Amino acid sequence: LYLNVSPKNIQSIMIRSFLITVLILITHQEAVLSLSPLTGPQWKLNLDVGLQPGTWMPKRFPGWAESGARLGLDLRVEFTSKKSKTGESLVGPREDTYELAVTSPDGKCTFVSERGQEVVEFTSGGWCVQRPTDNIRNAGGSLVKPAGLLRFWLDCPSGAKRRDVEIKEGTRIYFTTGVWDDTDPNTVKSQDDAYRKVLEELKELTNETREIRKESEDGNLLQNFLSFRTLVDKSKDFDKLNALKLRYERELPPTGASVASNGVQMAPTGSLVIKGNSTPDWVPGSEY
Repeated sequence: LYLNVSPKNIQSIMIRSFLITVLILITHQEAVLSLSPLTGPQWKLNLDVGLQPGTWMPKRFPGWAESGARLGLDLRVEFTSKKSKTGESLVGPREDTYELAVTSPDGKCTFVSERGQEVVEFTSGGWCVQRPTDNIRNAGGSLVKPAGLLRFWLDCPSGAKRRDVEIKEGTRIYFTTGVWDDTDPNTVKSQDDAYRKVLEELKELTNETREIRKESEDGNLLQNFLSFRTLVDKSKDFDKLNALKLRYERELPPTGASVASNGVQMAPTGSLVIKGNSTPDWVPGSEY
């Protein structure tokens, strides 16, 4: 998937060209207190590469993945506390970017194609967590507001190809997903408890409203008037509770989020972007 963007809006672009399906905790190490607790665990990435709705890949590469084939790749990574020597404007400010280490054996993973088992090589990249101040759209198109927006990149010098799905040699892949990495692991739990309380209150309010409407059907004019006023008040309460419910649903980790032993949670899916030309990203016309 490619998109022409200018330097002033390059960091706001999040386009879904591939899909990260699962981020799973595999080990736990002592967290680095000066950074996000994300630097403690190691994670497993499952890449499901294929044609996504709205992707520009077939326009840039005619016939790309038109068969519906998928390319699955698994690798392990660690978000380290070491400052990155390079930066990527699509990921975040260089001063806030740290090294992303590939911890899979020899930085390699395998997949099976029509030619048999093939080896794919990945090299280390960089990562950065940005704090969204407003709602953003996730890979599914829904509005969310995670505690952090995790962006990172990895290089694939070997490339990979399965039928008509191909990652070209030397491709740099940019990842984006949501992360909940508060230093207090009880923060998300407290918010989830509050969310469940709101759900209970909405349920009770719905039942009360149903009873009031049922009573008003057999009541006199005065009773109907009083019931109407009560329903108006209940409606206002419902709107407030429903707005609170929607806010919690945008801010809480989604169902299926991966949870580390130190409380860090990561969204189960995310988006990937690749760069389509060699134009420096500070030059208008850079293609993603």
